Amino acid sequence: MLNRFCLVLLLVAPVLHAQEKLIDQWAQRLQWRPLGPASMGGRIVDLAVVERDPFTFYLATASGGLFKTTNNGTTFTPVFEKEDTVSIGDVAVSRSNPNILWVGTGEHNARNSVSWGDGVYKSTDAGKTWANMGLKKSFQIGRIEIHPTNPDIVYVGALGRLWGPNEERGLYKTTDGGKSWKKVLHVDNKTGCVEVKMHPKDPDTLLVAMYERERDEFDSNDPAKRWGPGSGIYKTTDGGAKWTRLKDGLPSGQLGRVGLCYYQKNPDVVYAIVESEKIGTGPATAFMGISGGNRVREALIQGITRGGPAEKAGIKAGDIVLKMGDKEIASYNDLIVSIRARKPKDSVAIKLKRGDDEELEVKLTFAQRGGTGNRPFTSYLGGQRANAIREQGKDGQETGGVYRSEDGGDTWKRVNSLNPRPFYYSKIFVDPSDDRHVYVMGIMFHFSTDGGKTFRNGARGVHPDHHALWVNPRDGRHLILGCDGGLYISHDRGATWDFHNVMDIGQFYDVGVDTRAPYWVYGGLQDNGSWGAPSRKRGRTGPLNSDWLRIGGGDGFLCRADPDDPTTVYCEMQGGRVWRVNVNTGERYTLRPPGKDLRFNWKTPFTLSPHDSKVFHYAG
Repeated sequence: MLNRFCLVLLLVAPVLHAQEKLIDQWAQRLQWRPLGPASMGGRIVDLAVVERDPFTFYLATASGGLFKTTNNGTTFTPVFEKEDTVSIGDVAVSRSNPNILWVGTGEHNARNSVSWGDGVYKSTDAGKTWANMGLKKSFQIGRIEIHPTNPDIVYVGALGRLWGPNEERGLYKTTDGGKSWKKVLHVDNKTGCVEVKMHPKDPDTLLVAMYERERDEFDSNDPAKRWGPGSGIYKTTDGGAKWTRLKDGLPSGQLGRVGLCYYQKNPDVVYAIVESEKIGTGPATAFMGISGGNRVREALIQGITRGGPAEKAGIKAGDIVLKMGDKEIASYNDLIVSIRARKPKDSVAIKLKRGDDEELEVKLTFAQRGGTGNRPFTSYLGGQRANAIREQGKDGQETGGVYRSEDGGDTWKRVNSLNPRPFYYSKIFVDPSDDRHVYVMGIMFHFSTDGGKTFRNGARGVHPDHHALWVNPRDGRHLILGCDGGLYISHDRGATWDFHNVMDIGQFYDVGVDTRAPYWVYGGLQDNGSWGAPSRKRGRTGPLNSDWLRIGGGDGFLCRADPDDPTTVYCEMQGGRVWRVNVNTGERYTLRPPGKDLRFNWKTPFTLSPHDSKVFHYAG
């Protein structure tokens, strides 16, 4: 029997080899043509500018490699295409020799769609060629810092594996240009390094943020582990030989992700954005049992606590609160303020809007707030809202936010409560020439003109989800911004922005086609919704941007066309929200069944039967 099996393998092997060779030949002859859409860019995670020539800079993307411009973003050239990975966590350019570049692979944000890398790469010819310099099992790179006068000295913050423990994480240092590495700061095999900042005038002094985070099989919005005992800010004054953990003025509990920024003009001034396990907590006592967010001029209820006052009153997810007692509610913040004014056992009439045209009134009795649910100052997607220091009371500094140090990080004072969705952002920047101008990245672009005491939302009309910022040290009006929608440049401190939409870096999760001739192509993109367009059209141009149709929002995933009716398309976004859309009329119907805890993953698979279009399979 074994001899027969071996004979079969010997006979089949040449056939398989011939098939593989034929497939390779076909692939080499295929002519690819771009279809679009070109109305958005894609996810930029970091940028590095040649400061002596700010028209030259590099953009690091989540899964599209590295792009270079030499004409201030008018055109870009991909310069990281032949390496073993295209997911990047950080890019750094040497100040003493701008031909020397370092790229750390593996996106550093702890989101559920993250890709991993294979260490750090170095270029000595401004990105033309690259060499892998090791740390191949670091998975994600948080930050790279290059010595200002000796480019052979480099520090690399390695985050390590997101989905479990591993040893190759912490802060690494090379003194020979990457030929060898020494781990100079290590906490444990669960805690990595997310941030490294070098003192502008003393390169032996560094501030480092260590960060414990982990995801599990449920792949929910937040990581399963967001903070830990080893997370925090560490300082060295001798190039990494000895370290001190900084605690004075910071939250006393466990910390999560931390972002840091020196003020270049006076490096004694340092800003930090700090995540705490007590994020969003405060002295409010009344409990309603809801979660929600802002829609346009509306307070939307997005979640209901089981057995809580809202559920008992008959409030449902999707309801919009119009009025609480005598107070008109025009935003979710209005609703939170109204709740804070109540006490346990208070009863109040609440006016709701349900669906498109139904209005109703319910009576709700508040309960006592307590335990881990006592987070009245949380903002959308698990962050902490701005400008709430006074409301959070004397223990507010324990909840995290924006902190300022005036002695190089030895002691800290909280200046603002702001901390939007920490695991995905936690980036803070200060104008190198004016420390009154502070910027915090988030869903919105947050800016302060008084040293962080108050923050406002800027960048109106700019794509949300901001990650990278460069402030020109010679002209603080000049900003370069990287977000989940691409690249924006401002010359008036962010009052107006130019959108440089010249890179194909969108992240498609999936592609589907219909049965028309010519067929239409549909697909869902991370952070940029779901779209469809004809594969061909009459004329010499092919499909244009105006030919693309947006059929879904949020984070787009699967798209499938009805095999019997190509005008009917199914698309989905995060959390199991699936729609059936008529692409001719725009009519849409939701197909999501009632939700239960942990029922839906980030990406929810579904299939549409090719034999009977009425058969739809949907996996929670």
